[in-house]
Amino acid sequence: MIKTRYPIVLVHGMMVKDFLFWHAFRGISDHLKAQGLTVYVTNQDGVGSVATNALQLKAEILAILAKENCEKVNLIAHSKGGVDCRYMITHLGMENSVASLTTLSTPHHGSGLSAQLLKMPAFAAKSVAFFNDLFFRICGDKQPDILQLGKDLTPEAMEQFNRNTPDMPGVYYQSYSSTLTEKKSLLYLPYKVSRHCEQDATDGMVSVSSSQWGEYQGDLGDDLDHFKMVGVYGRKDKLTGVSMHYLHIIRHLQSLGF
Repeated sequence: MIKTRYPIVLVHGMMVKDFLFWHAFRGISDHLKAQGLTVYVTNQDGVGSVATNALQLKAEILAILAKENCEKVNLIAHSKGGVDCRYMITHLGMENSVASLTTLSTPHHGSGLSAQLLKMPAFAAKSVAFFNDLFFRICGDKQPDILQLGKDLTPEAMEQFNRNTPDMPGVYYQSYSSTLTEKKSLLYLPYKVSRHCEQDATDGMVSVSSSQWGEYQGDLGDDLDHFKMVGVYGRKDKLTGVSMHYLHIIRHLQSLGF
């Protein structure tokens, strides 16, 4: 049995919702709970902007703190969820409610892929955004805005974000990346596209260099692609293997007294 001082909160990223067959941390959260851990999974908007998602996260985390009658939580955030968390901690007065933030393949230094997609003709971009936002509103998003989300994640926008969003004293920040190489992965084609856009190794979506923030702990290994890392797809036995990476992270947090 593993115990941490503070509850574990798993924070999903872009385009992941707890809806029908589309579940964030599917199998992973259950496996962690089976080890005796107190684990929650957030359900902020899948395609919301950083600012609106941060407000939703704050409300969820305050509810968790009240339910558990504790002072802080440990956040483990995937992809854009890490940017949402950083905004929440620094700009929404949550630095005293978060013990640690661990980010997994978060585009801290921006997404070249996002920048390229925003170069499509305005009419096409608005049309795609309209139907995407409509779908995610049906899935439960309160304020879907994929165009603003894309603008939030360009390298230029994230450079400005990093200047305006310093790490807060008292919060432990660490990060992990992942590298995809296997052609059999569902994300192999997106990997080739993102590899071209980022000019760096990626997990099919986010580059290794962009993933690094705080105390960089290295690559997770096992050819984990961006969406398998958060349990969107994969057989149950494979997702148990993914869960072991989370257990490794949690044991490290435990060793630090979190």
